[in-house]
Amino acid sequence: MVKRVLGALTAFLALAMLLFAPFATAATTYTTTIEVVSPTGTAVASAPIYVYFLNGTQVASGTTNSTGYAQFSLANGTYLVFVKGTYRYYFALIKVAGTTKVVINGTKMHYVNITSVPVTASFTLRPDHTNVTISLNTNATVYGDKNATIVFPVSFFSFPYEYKLSSVKNATFTTSTGTIFANLTGANQVVTATYTQSVAFTNPIFLAIIGFIVLLIIVGAVYAGSHAIYNASHQFVRRASVEAKRFVRSVGEEDKDRKHYVRRED
Repeated sequence: MVKRVLGALTAFLALAMLLFAPFATAATTYTTTIEVVSPTGTAVASAPIYVYFLNGTQVASGTTNSTGYAQFSLANGTYLVFVKGTYRYYFALIKVAGTTKVVINGTKMHYVNITSVPVTASFTLRPDHTNVTISLNTNATVYGDKNATIVFPVSFFSFPYEYKLSSVKNATFTTSTGTIFANLTGANQVVTATYTQSVAFTNPIFLAIIGFIVLLIIVGAVYAGSHAIYNASHQFVRRASVEAKRFVRSVGEEDKDRKHYVRRED
């Protein structure tokens, strides 16, 4: 009996440990205040702001207030913060140790101006020492406190054209692979991607769009043809009905005339 009771108690304790383990191991969070300042020294207000673990997982998001501040509850550790300003983007690595206040200060950062010709293109930005990948479109100016890797697509489709990457270059380096390094800790950078344009006759999307247009034309032609047939048949029925009525009237009139003639003969 005692063994059964001890066994049941042990099982109960093990189950309780499993149930309450997540609460026991949950990390303590602290209020982290982030201030965002533009390169001109003004507050970056009403800007979306995102916080990531360095492995690339998003932890939190919010919006700066009218004075450029935003608050988050974060555990101790290092995070990447990304801010979408009205005309500029900002990223910085921050360290949280208890209640923390950090300033993402554009006046103390270098920037990379990222463009593409002859058309706007998407690209990804990955700050150094992180696995965070941020998707943006050209033309963009990004301020950062760390170096970053920029990756352009080797090709993309924008009806009716296909664009293929010709080169990506900064002041000292040119590549055709689409991947280029931005040394933001050294100086301001300008990165330009150049694409060649051609009509995408063989692109599956292009063919699908053309096929859809052809289908619309066929459906329109069928509809127009069926509508014309309906109108013609309707007109034929109307004419046939009119002619039938005329024939009936003429027969009736002839019959009346015949009867009248017979009566006169009598």
